[in-house]
Parts: sequence; structure tokens; C-alpha cells
Amino acid sequence: MIFVAVGNGSQGFLRLLNAVEMLAGNGLLASDQVCIQGGNNPSFVPKFCKKYDFLSMDQFAKFIRDADLIIAHAGAGTLFHVLQARKVPVVMPRRRQYGELVDDHQVELLQALALEGRVVPAYEPEDLPAAITEARRRSKQPMQPPPSRMLELVGQAITELIGKR
Repeated sequence: MIFVAVGNGSQGFLRLLNAVEMLAGNGLLASDQVCIQGGNNPSFVPKFCKKYDFLSMDQFAKFIRDADLIIAHAGAGTLFHVLQARKVPVVMPRRRQYGELVDDHQVELLQALALEGRVVPAYEPEDLPAAITEARRRSKQPMQPPPSRMLELVGQAITELIGKR
């Protein structure tokens, strides 16, 4: 099962959702069931994927545990849970240039985690096929626990984001 998560933010993220739907429709995700936590994207109505707008924390954690592959936005909260589960996700950041966020903090977080080898970046929809192949390859290797400094930084980012509301 492939789990796609875009978080609970008020900004939409159709760029990622439409790309995953297209890959599923073209058969490029094999016969995997694709479950999407679609967040605030009411106009997204998939034909080839199963969509849940929002999930409880227990449901979210179960999808992460059960997934063979995770594709996610670069939200600190989402990535914190995925990394704790020792999974290597494909990560596409929301970007300022597309009006998906007011700044590029998700790009910065993605770059830091990619340097650590903890995530596979996909900055644009056309990057997804190669990133998915790489994430599947890496999932066959044992994942090292994240360094405590990295968890500290992700936790700090979450705290800062909560404080901005």
C-alpha cells in the first residue's frame, strides 16, 4: 500500500495530489492500493486512489506503519512521524513560487533531511517516478535510527510552527 500525506494545513497541494493520481491512472504505481490523506483540497476527487480528507492521529500512525511506500509533503509533523517509523519517504515540498506556502521552509527542511539520506526528494511532479524507484530500493535496506540532533531540529520546527498560529 502507498500512503500519501499532505497534512492538515489550510493551503492546498494539488500539485502533488494530481501527480500521484496521474501515476496511479497510468499504472506506474503497479497494482498498489494508493491511500491519500488529502487535507484541505476539496476539489481533488481521485478516480484511482482512495482519499481521506483528514485522519485521526491513530489512523495516521496506522497508515504510516502499514505503508510499503510513503509520499508526503515536507511538513515537519508528518516527517517526524514517518522518520520515527524508520521509513524512507518520497517528499515533495510545498513551494512559495506556486503559492503553496508563504515561504520555502519546506524546501529547507527537505534539503537538510535529504543530505542525511532520510528522505528521497521530489521537487516537481516529474521527479516522482525516479524518487519512488529510489525509495523502494532504500526500503529494502535497514534504516538507521535518526540522530537525536535531527529529531531535536524537527521538534523545534514543529514548536515554531505551532507558535505561529
